[in-house]
Amino acid sequence: MTKPIQIKNLTIGAGIPKICVPLTGTTREKICQEAEDAKKAAADLVEWRADFFEELMNPEACQNVLEALAEILGETPLLFTIRTSEEGGNITISLEDYAACNINIAKGKKADLVDVEVMSNSEEKKKLVAELQKEGVKVIASSHDFHKTDSQEVLLNRFREMEKSGADILKMAVMPHGFEDVAAIMEATNAMRQECEKPLVSMAMGSIGSITRISGENFGSGITFGTIGAASAPGQFPIGELRSLLDALHEKNEEDELKQ
Repeated sequence: MTKPIQIKNLTIGAGIPKICVPLTGTTREKICQEAEDAKKAAADLVEWRADFFEELMNPEACQNVLEALAEILGETPLLFTIRTSEEGGNITISLEDYAACNINIAKGKKADLVDVEVMSNSEEKKKLVAELQKEGVKVIASSHDFHKTDSQEVLLNRFREMEKSGADILKMAVMPHGFEDVAAIMEATNAMRQECEKPLVSMAMGSIGSITRISGENFGSGITFGTIGAASAPGQFPIGELRSLLDALHEKNEEDELKQ
């Protein structure tokens, strides 16, 4: 069963799924404006999608953005992500540069979590996870398939492989082509939480998979992604709508518990 993780004042892996808002601006000014908007919207967690940042390969520029974000966000945790083109992101980057950028961010002590795509170059990524954790950040091991959804068994085994990376949280996103695909990711997540203590995050993208973005409390996903501007993946809800849907489902769950 899931053992929740505490990051600042946020508990991930218990209760209502926490809402993470992605920042996709290309410049420091745009990123900071998005962060201000996310803060005003009471996002639980903010993700800087640095693969959209036009100065990603400039360590000093990245640290300047991080310092500004830390001041804006205060106690709201910050997740740093470089989503590569291989997993639906906005940049093609070498393994060496990917690792160096992430380590630079961790050393800056402004990000609370770092996303690592662990399913490619798995041995090198396992070492990267350990290096990042030594710098004091929590690591989200991630896997994204923007083309299809594998069977429940394959997805469950992928979760198991991701767990071997040593990361603190496991995240998986898939592209469904029918409801059976949506059911597969939900069932795989539910099965994994029975054998894994780490918080899980999962979703089926697009309109078909929208139910997975609001029902994580029921099947075992601890974070969901909402928007204040441009979506970073298909199927994301605006944060206001998402909050209302999550709260409504949580109330129903509590009513059912009281009846038992």
